[in-house]
Amino acid sequence: MYVEDACANGAVLLADAKVTRVLQQNRIASGVEFIHRGARHQAFAKTIVLAAGGIGTPLILRQSGFRDVGSDFFFDPLILAIGEVEDLKGGKEFPMAAGCTVHEDGYMITDLVLPEWLYWVFTAQVLRFDRLPAHSRSLPIMIKARDELGGHVTQRGGVRKRLTGTEGKRLMSGYEKARKILRNAGARHIYRTWYLAVHPGGTVKISHAVDANLKTGIDNLFVCDCSVIPETWGLPPSLTLIALGKRLGKHLSGR
Repeated sequence: MYVEDACANGAVLLADAKVTRVLQQNRIASGVEFIHRGARHQAFAKTIVLAAGGIGTPLILRQSGFRDVGSDFFFDPLILAIGEVEDLKGGKEFPMAAGCTVHEDGYMITDLVLPEWLYWVFTAQVLRFDRLPAHSRSLPIMIKARDELGGHVTQRGGVRKRLTGTEGKRLMSGYEKARKILRNAGARHIYRTWYLAVHPGGTVKISHAVDANLKTGIDNLFVCDCSVIPETWGLPPSLTLIALGKRLGKHLSGR
């Protein structure tokens, strides 16, 4: 919706273009270099806002001369508890319709509907091949933990981070809670998936790599995505990122 509004007011959206670095002179950003359809191009503007995410943004900044980005991040580890209910014919419901956060134990749980192909991947990954035909009868519950800051993003965009014992305990505590919920719902054949991770962020932190207005150490260059969140998270960041974007827009339009 916001993109459509922007385009209606004169913005140009160029899809499938990969930004590689920020163009600058005398510590003033003037544009970006990008690859589109195999060719290298440049685009120029008075203000540059990077929003390539917790992995993409630090990679672009590194290629642009920034050194101290891409480390001590969070990635919201999670597992799924999946049970089977005989009289259920589902699999197409709206996901994450309800849930709760258990603050004292550092995790959240919510319902989660998986596309059939993704259900097969997660189920086969833990060798539960006997449950592959049960997608429409499955009840998945997601357990997402708040992890500690750590690890680093490699030069090629790989993620290197290990879960601590504390994070593992948070996930297992949530799994036991989810098992009880599934049992009370009449589910059988309950199992859990392998560890997953979503929402990487904290790689270009506020007060470290950007200031309170999301400005970098280079004039005219800002960052506005999950990478600027400075501390552990453990929740879906969408609403926070929309708020940050609207706040940055007001700041830039009022300069």
